Amino acid sequence: MLETTVTMHEGDAKGTPRHATRTAIGEGEAYWFFGSLAVIRSPEGARPIVIQTTLPPGGVAPLHVHTELDDNIYVLSGRLAVRSGDRAFVLCAGDYVSEPAGVPQTLAVLDDTPAVILQIHAREDFLNFIREAGTPAADRTGPPKGQLDYEALYRSAAATGQPVIGPPMSADEVAAIVAAAEH
Repeated sequence: MLETTVTMHEGDAKGTPRHATRTAIGEGEAYWFFGSLAVIRSPEGARPIVIQTTLPPGGVAPLHVHTELDDNIYVLSGRLAVRSGDRAFVLCAGDYVSEPAGVPQTLAVLDDTPAVILQIHAREDFLNFIREAGTPAADRTGPPKGQLDYEALYRSAAATGQPVIGPPMSADEVAAIVAAAEH
């Protein structure tokens, strides 16, 4: 006869009982962040941290590095050109990439439709950046009007462990990544 042992956890280190938590479609703490909509899908205290980000057509990320955080991305819809260290590729719906801490990375949304991604992290570094630099999104239909203060955003990025180290990819670099992927 097969015996099994089940260990029941009484709670976390503080003795707080743990239980299943969820966020449904349309729920979650939301921020406008660099022109994208970032929705925190994992409830407070849950691990890993899951952030659903809707990147607008033509959206780009400057060249940056996560100093202490592996950046894991699962693409729900759309296409992205990605450069991570010495590797470059196109990500499509259903693709997953894990970019290790310390490796410079950048991306660009391809096509004329938004890209929706899940960003999955073991640490709160990037979540802290979103909360510090983002604007709470009571209205999820469009980002607030006005120019972004990139200098302030980049200071916040560095302070939270993902310093910007260069510009986004050029249109020529994006085109070269797409052309290489088609061969």
